[in-house]
Amino acid sequence: MIASADIVEAFKLCGVRRGDVLMLHADAIVLAQLPPMTADARFDVLFNALNDVLGPKGTLVMPTFTYSFTKGEPFDRATTPSAVGLLTEAFRNRPDVRRSRDPIFSVAARGRLADRFAEAATDDCFGPDSAFALLAQHDAWLACLGCSLDRLTFTHYVEQTVRVDYRYFKTFTGVCVEGGVETPGTVRYFVRDLDRKTTIDLSRLKTDLAQAGRLATAAVGRVGLSAVRCSAFEAAARGLLARSPSGLIQEGVE
Repeated sequence: MIASADIVEAFKLCGVRRGDVLMLHADAIVLAQLPPMTADARFDVLFNALNDVLGPKGTLVMPTFTYSFTKGEPFDRATTPSAVGLLTEAFRNRPDVRRSRDPIFSVAARGRLADRFAEAATDDCFGPDSAFALLAQHDAWLACLGCSLDRLTFTHYVEQTVRVDYRYFKTFTGVCVEGGVETPGTVRYFVRDLDRKTTIDLSRLKTDLAQAGRLATAAVGRVGLSAVRCSAFEAAARGLLARSPSGLIQEGVE
């Protein structure tokens, strides 16, 4: 069994401090290690622990991606559920959390910069004014709790910045709903070339980061935690892509 203090200690061991910005990708399996309690109580333990880590001046960001426009569905940031896990949906529904308007890659945020993430530009999923650019601007921590580094969506921000040759821009149209009012919208997304093996594979990047001492790790019971700063991630990814243009995808493994 684990307790809230174990979660707090793991993030502190990785270097996350009060006032930091943290983008968290997590699997709910970590909460199965808590003593018997309701699902809502388990979520409270995790989010309260992260609040203890980041403090009142920190910001917690989690993915609440819906891929709505790619599926031809309307997007309502108040009601459209997250498609990327129970934890993200639980976080989205907390009263002190704000969500961005991106109809494909929305994020939810709590803390000092929550409003800035919620109002980030939505015309380009990974563009210079997107929520992911804001992560880079504040050199946020990128963390994976109970999941692989391959889940780090910030990878796509780097890929777009570098203009990798296995992705291309595609514009999606759809309807955004706000307070019951429907508004047509468009968003540009740097999609992957499906004729190539373009699924993310960060195994080589993970090795590079570890060898450079830039990847922090800790354990929360039986579940692993990995964390890296945006600046370190981007620098290592750019270096790898310079050596191997397919270094961040499965195609580059072969």
